Amino acid sequence: MAIIHEATKEVVCKIVYHGTGKSGKTTNLLYMNHHLPEEQRGRFVTLETPTERTLFFDFLPVKTEARGYKFRYLLYATPGQEYYDASRRLVLKGADAIVFVVDSQAERAQDNWDSLELLKKNLTALGQDAAMIPMVVQYNKRDLGSAMRPEDLERRYNERRLLSFPSIARTGQGVYETFLTAAKMALTRLASPTGEARMGESFRSLVVTEDDRTRLVKQLDRLVYESGAAGALLIDESTGLIAEKGTAPGGDHETLGALLACNFAAAQELSAMMAGLSFSGIMQKGKRRALRTARIDRRRFAVLVCGRHTDRSRMRNAVNFFRTPLAEYLKQVDQLSANRLSRFGELFASVTDIAVAGIRAS
Repeated sequence: MAIIHEATKEVVCKIVYHGTGKSGKTTNLLYMNHHLPEEQRGRFVTLETPTERTLFFDFLPVKTEARGYKFRYLLYATPGQEYYDASRRLVLKGADAIVFVVDSQAERAQDNWDSLELLKKNLTALGQDAAMIPMVVQYNKRDLGSAMRPEDLERRYNERRLLSFPSIARTGQGVYETFLTAAKMALTRLASPTGEARMGESFRSLVVTEDDRTRLVKQLDRLVYESGAAGALLIDESTGLIAEKGTAPGGDHETLGALLACNFAAAQELSAMMAGLSFSGIMQKGKRRALRTARIDRRRFAVLVCGRHTDRSRMRNAVNFFRTPLAEYLKQVDQLSANRLSRFGELFASVTDIAVAGIRAS
């Protein structure tokens, strides 16, 4: 779900790398993290098991600027293991484009097929037709002796005849071509009103105007004051940060928002699986600060940054008071975003130049 901030002239898109375990999803992100100039990438974050396989997801923001706008591509690599299906589905939510990474080895053929079928299943569960979402296919590990012929891979995994690229992710072959194509496709969708209309509810774009930003920040300011917190973030669980006010840890609020989006959703999923229950808030304590998250509506939640000993009842009362006005205003923004998006038609029509502007390996 792209987020377009008119006030700050920022466009945020989510690109998800999906595939079977050890197919090379993380390796794609790692290569770009090591070879992109520092100013074009954010902080690479990975959560791993003791055996160094992705436990929840890997995350890398890639940045560029063009025609006065800042573009942020939030790159996620989903876990490949079957038993992390719930985590995989949560990371897929709101994707603007998907890269399906295929392990070219013949002995992984069934694993690749199972992963493709699981992708379709998870998108359906999220209310999205897999045929409607922009997708690129990458055939990785082309340097291995057991790699299948390209025409056989195409026949097995590319029935839609999508753009596809051979790759050796560990050396960088095909890595940039795959990413830039996915980025172009994500922005091309935004240039087409029909393309946006076909996306499921949690995949449709959000356009935040100057007036929206002012009102949301004002409400967050009051929430911070009434709750006794040091700061507040408004997070969309599909993509990340919508608005912020006050003090938040680290300074890198974009990354914090993207990680909180997935982690809060994962905590909810775990609660539902274990006890059949949902919850509206959770407290995470650190040495100096604590984060309290509270559900605002079906897609958004607020994060309060507070001291370890902040009065919980005061925070709870403040959240309960501001939850309804925040939800009502966000509902208006959702309803208006479809029409607002048309104002960006000319900008996104030049998608090729925008998507690749300045993104070069060092």
